[in-house]
Amino acid sequence: MNDINLFDRLGIMLFWGSDSSLVDYLAINLTNPLAWVPFFIMLLYIVLHNHSNKRERLICVAAVCVTLALSAGVCNLIVKPLVCRVRPCNVPELREMFHVVKGYAENNYSFFSSHSANYTALATFFILLVRHRVMTVVMVCLALVNMWTRLYLGQHYLSDICVGMMWGIVSGYIGWRVYKKYSHQERHATEVAPTGFLLQDLYLAALVFVGTIFLVMLL
Repeated sequence: MNDINLFDRLGIMLFWGSDSSLVDYLAINLTNPLAWVPFFIMLLYIVLHNHSNKRERLICVAAVCVTLALSAGVCNLIVKPLVCRVRPCNVPELREMFHVVKGYAENNYSFFSSHSANYTALATFFILLVRHRVMTVVMVCLALVNMWTRLYLGQHYLSDICVGMMWGIVSGYIGWRVYKKYSHQERHATEVAPTGFLLQDLYLAALVFVGTIFLVMLL
């Protein structure tokens, strides 16, 4: 552990593991993208329901794809193979010192976190797209929950998470700029916000987010 810088050492000490089987269960299930499928479907519904025609819907979906292709592609295809940083859970010295939850240890590289990049990119895109506090809170919570699971499970150092978050913000902004460039959607400031997204859809997204976490706890 002496070879790890102070920032990452602090992250390990603060976040990696606990003595709670419930928290272990939550972390290992919430880190799985399949757990968030209902929420992703809800985001797709918001896109489809709040755009006036097929062209605008396709532009928005394409912009989301650009966002995720940037965040995941740069991370997994360029940076990770170049840096080749071993995940903390796969470092023998650290495995002896900290709890590896249910033996959960991915074998690919650590720097930087694709979970952090992807969820932050998605959050940034939808925050800029909708521009309403309900969506902002929900998307920030989505990104933070997934960042926490990666630290808790010992899959990443704190620096992996922070760099992933920064790249996610850049990717989300680029994706949103692509959307703004090609979209001609008419907006009405009286509905919810200047972007015109329906308030009922945003509250439904918040409900699905909270429901996903409770469902994981109960199953």
